Amino acid sequence: MTNPTTFDQFANDYDATVQAAIGASGESVTYFAALKATLARDEAPPSTQRVLDFGCGIGNTTRALAAAMPRARIVGSDPSSDSLAVARARSTDAAEFALSDDERLPFADASFDLVIAACVFHHIDAARQRHWASEIARVLRTGGRFVMFEHNPLNPLTQRVVRNVPFDAGVVLLGRAETARLLRAAGLRVRRSRYYFFFPRFLAALRRLEPLLARLPFGGQYYVVGER
Repeated sequence: MTNPTTFDQFANDYDATVQAAIGASGESVTYFAALKATLARDEAPPSTQRVLDFGCGIGNTTRALAAAMPRARIVGSDPSSDSLAVARARSTDAAEFALSDDERLPFADASFDLVIAACVFHHIDAARQRHWASEIARVLRTGGRFVMFEHNPLNPLTQRVVRNVPFDAGVVLLGRAETARLLRAAGLRVRRSRYYFFFPRFLAALRRLEPLLARLPFGGQYYVVGER
């Protein structure tokens, strides 16, 4: 996994660093966090009560989940203590945060209905990805779902964004099929996957077509849904 101290160093400048890289999209860090929260909410089991944002960083997606799912208890976890300090300072009581370690999530078995990972796994060493997918499966209740978001390595603009983010240096992006295999190896049943964010802001009027394009590997990002 990318050393937590790397993200400690960027905790106060995380948004500005990412925004500089994604500027060509015409959208903001906040927009992408809200988009992921909405997509995750739409994939959540009925009557979801407890949600985990795995690798939450400074809590952008955690806060977006709290807004999108106001009846659920939202928890963010991350190994970067400085990032969590920023997350707590920016968040209200609608979300809570927990420091994770190198081996285990600090939660009981079967304690969440929904877990999301917002472009986190490409920061985890390949040899450890199955371990963390299995940890996520461990904390999911029966019928619970894991929505794993990742950058699409087949999209050249996405590749350019990743190259321009300092804390993404040296990462290897996961393809959709690879992510699906990872979830299956963790004991989850893959329910569905889709690509999204095909159009930058100046073509936002075309975004209503994205559900029709979901199987085409051209979107900037994708997600895979696994169910326990």
